[in-house]
Amino acid sequence: MPRWQRLSEIATCRRILFAMLTSGFIVNAFVKAIFNIAIVAMVAKDQPNTFDWSEAQKQEILGIFFWGFAITKFPSGRLAEIIGSRKVTGYSMAVAAVLTVLTPVIASFNYYALLVSRVIMGFVIGASWPALMPLVSNWIGPTEHSMFMTALASTSIGFGLASLVGGVLIAHYGWPSIFYTAGGVALLWAILWFYFIYDSPRQHPRISREERDEIESRIKTDFRKVKLKFNDIPWRRIFASGPVWGIAIAQMTSFFATMTITTELPSYLDQVLHYNISENGVMASLPNWGVYVTSIGSAYIADRLLRTNTLSTTSVRKIFGTTAFLIPGIFMVIMAFHGDVATVVLVSFSITYAVNAFSVAGHLANMLDISVNFSGTICGIVNTVSALTVYFSTRIVGMLVRNGHSFENWRPLFWILAGVYCFGAVMYFILCSGKVQSWDLREPEREPLKKEENRRKVTEDIVF
Repeated sequence: MPRWQRLSEIATCRRILFAMLTSGFIVNAFVKAIFNIAIVAMVAKDQPNTFDWSEAQKQEILGIFFWGFAITKFPSGRLAEIIGSRKVTGYSMAVAAVLTVLTPVIASFNYYALLVSRVIMGFVIGASWPALMPLVSNWIGPTEHSMFMTALASTSIGFGLASLVGGVLIAHYGWPSIFYTAGGVALLWAILWFYFIYDSPRQHPRISREERDEIESRIKTDFRKVKLKFNDIPWRRIFASGPVWGIAIAQMTSFFATMTITTELPSYLDQVLHYNISENGVMASLPNWGVYVTSIGSAYIADRLLRTNTLSTTSVRKIFGTTAFLIPGIFMVIMAFHGDVATVVLVSFSITYAVNAFSVAGHLANMLDISVNFSGTICGIVNTVSALTVYFSTRIVGMLVRNGHSFENWRPLFWILAGVYCFGAVMYFILCSGKVQSWDLREPEREPLKKEENRRKVTEDIVF
């Protein structure tokens, strides 16, 4: 067999898609998180080219990003359903790359110009998650959703790299260097994305006929996807859906907690535990490294349970979704008592991050369970609400530390996070459903297949 043919069998279009999505979310998170570590140096008195920003201004810079991040969620999900995920994701990353490279210039020019750029940055960075859903529904069968959604969990690698690489670059080359590096990497990724990725197997010019037929047969095993106009979307029934609200509350819980920790951890390490910039980067990166492994492990188990009919989809989602919040809630209580001890901080945040990754096999995959035709729309709605909560978390932190940066000032934040985690676990357990919702089935364009066909056993292991 020729070498090129062997290579094409290994590097299938689905595996390339998975690799590009995984690397894309790493880059996405890297670009998003670099400001969290850079701002420590940007306001430091012993660093060159620094800014005299107050604590309120600093929190506003960090928080205003999430207004743009929230605004883009709904339109990007719907836009991906209409024009395709390829364009929405690719162009968003390209714009984010340019803005990232220009950030040092904008920051030096004017504080309010920086705020505007942060809103725009949030707008384009936030487009990726909802745009992923229509793409996955075109390429991946239902019993593989959990594993494929681990691409989202690769954001933890991006957050870890942002802290680790950012600390090193800033220490040796100054804080502007991290923006130039991140912007260059993001632009390269956008170019590769447009070359390798297409919205469906049928549109891909380099896919083999065998792979295309295999993918399409797996997707058609359960249902046929249809294109719908804006007025065809059952808005009232979506907003009245308990499972949609269960996912929304779960995503708000996950996003509020993890993004609050990610955003504020470098400042906490600097102000409460007094690490220098290099140490800060290394320490802030540590909680992120176990997340991707945990997400892959939980996703594999979840998909295995579904393929073997061991548990129902609803049971699988509830188990992983509630576990993702209950254990982190316990560790936030521990932080409220012992958060001034460095070892406790790192162990607590590391376990919190790792277990929270169970949500990949919980509410994240659940979006595709309840609706394929409107998965992008639902993801957009859910992430719009959840992203706004992070802005308010930065305002909460600003109020807590306005009189100083002692552990006592930060302690209430850990109680808040513990309460949020527990509330999310209970509400998701009550509202979760793994069934395709009635408003997603449209007649006569789309009909569910016969029950015996729908439950056809898949015995082979799925690999990407």
